[in-house]
Amino acid sequence: MNRFAISLLFSGAFLGGLTSALAQNPQRGAVQDQEFVIRKDRVLTVPTQPRSFERLPVLPQPKGMEDFNYAITPYFLSIPALKLQPTPVQKDYRQPKLDLYPGFVRAGYGNFASPLLEGRYMSTTADPLNYAVRFKHQSFGKGPVEKYGESSPESHTVFGGDVSYFLDRAEVFGGLSWGQDKYSFYGTDLSLYEDPLWDPINPLIQNNVQNNVQFSAGIRDIEKVGPFGYEAKISYRSFKDSYLARENEVGVQGLGKFKPTDDWSGKVGLSYFSTATEDLNYDLNRTYFAIRPEVSYNYESFRFTAGLNIVSENDSLPEKESDFRIFPVLKASYQFADEFGFYGEFSGDVDRNTYFSFVRENPFLGPSTQLLNTVNNYKIAGGIEGQFQEAFHYRAGIDVSRFNNMHFFVNSIADSARFELVYDDKTTVVNLNAELGMKFSDVYTLGSRLDLYQYDLSTQTEAWHRPVWALSINNQVKPFEKLLLQANLTFMGGIKARGDVSAAAIFPPDIEVVNLKTIADLQLKADFKITDRISIFAEGNNLTNGKNMRWLNYPVRGVQLIGGASFKF
Repeated sequence: MNRFAISLLFSGAFLGGLTSALAQNPQRGAVQDQEFVIRKDRVLTVPTQPRSFERLPVLPQPKGMEDFNYAITPYFLSIPALKLQPTPVQKDYRQPKLDLYPGFVRAGYGNFASPLLEGRYMSTTADPLNYAVRFKHQSFGKGPVEKYGESSPESHTVFGGDVSYFLDRAEVFGGLSWGQDKYSFYGTDLSLYEDPLWDPINPLIQNNVQNNVQFSAGIRDIEKVGPFGYEAKISYRSFKDSYLARENEVGVQGLGKFKPTDDWSGKVGLSYFSTATEDLNYDLNRTYFAIRPEVSYNYESFRFTAGLNIVSENDSLPEKESDFRIFPVLKASYQFADEFGFYGEFSGDVDRNTYFSFVRENPFLGPSTQLLNTVNNYKIAGGIEGQFQEAFHYRAGIDVSRFNNMHFFVNSIADSARFELVYDDKTTVVNLNAELGMKFSDVYTLGSRLDLYQYDLSTQTEAWHRPVWALSINNQVKPFEKLLLQANLTFMGGIKARGDVSAAAIFPPDIEVVNLKTIADLQLKADFKITDRISIFAEGNNLTNGKNMRWLNYPVRGVQLIGGASFKF
């Protein structure tokens, strides 16, 4: 037995005896007598183990345990350090350069011996001084009445110019124009043409040439997005005709705007006009002064406006209490969504009328007894509006207004070819209106409006020469870049005129009410661009050849065609 086995056996025996002694005597730490026997003659034998001389095969090592060696080749490059140099972004805000032509000329000719000549010339540079001049003439040597006299000719000529000088923050502007309109009083009672006793050698057709000169000058701010804005203008206008009508007017107008926040805004308008008018039956010096303060508030989709119309005018009327009037202005709108919203208004004002404004409305106006402004005591309006996908928009509403001195045109008793002004003391007008518009890119555009009117009069029998309903439909088609087409329809009906009046001194006059036919007018226009400079155009009016009569005894021209060309330079 080797020494290792003997030592191991001896140690085991010693530990076994010690453990037995501790178990018999639970008192730890106590020393007791013990006896150990060591026998040297005892031999331990171990069975013989057969030896194997065969080598075990070497198993393959898994690849995950193999050693990997990476060959790294150093490269030494001379690279300088990166230097950053920040610079501001340079953005060109200039618009792309376009071929702008300062000059434009258009000329044409049509039936009814109607030449057309139009031109303009304007500056196209961004100099501080900008200017533009314009000229247009169109005449009709023949008219709808060709049986006698001068065949009811008509002509229109205008020449004018505008100039602006731009300072750092303001624009000084001005304009001057001269216009001439020539009409014929061809509206003699049509029954006279069939009367064999009527003398055709001396027909009751006379020409009336109306001239006007207008001048204006002012200043306004350029920055439209600032908290304050302003505009001030003075004006002068002179008018006269071939008879006794004369009118000179001086005006001063001002407008101040302020916007302290995005939600609040306001403005104050001021206007003063002094008008000197004379005619056969009057020589008047009329003044009109108005102050219009107004403030608006926006909250999300809600908008509210409140203000006043303070007006003073010196028209002479019997039992007139005062020249001074104050009217409230209240407006509100709310847009629920793009597709639907509503609006409302309650307001009043004094509508300023002049002889020039009347003759613009009815060019066959003759002498009248007086000129009066129209007082709009109140206006109550409301409706709905919206749009769909920015392609369709609509608007529908109702308007109820109360007027004093509402004007109407009636044929004169002395001469049926001339009209005179009459007024109604108290008039209530109810207007139902609707608008519809469509736009599909630049190819097709539609705009239409329908108006229905109802008049409640106090002193006049009918609403003379005012329509009961009116409809307009305007279409524009651009099938390709060089061609532009327009088709416009206008309808107007329910017009009543005052016919013969028995002017017997003893008996009250008997008034004949004449119902005029419905007006239907179809207009077509075409413009074709041959080059960027040259275009040709064609235009047709009253293509239905309707015997339209807006004013009693004044039929309009039939089918009227005109064509020509335009040139840019």
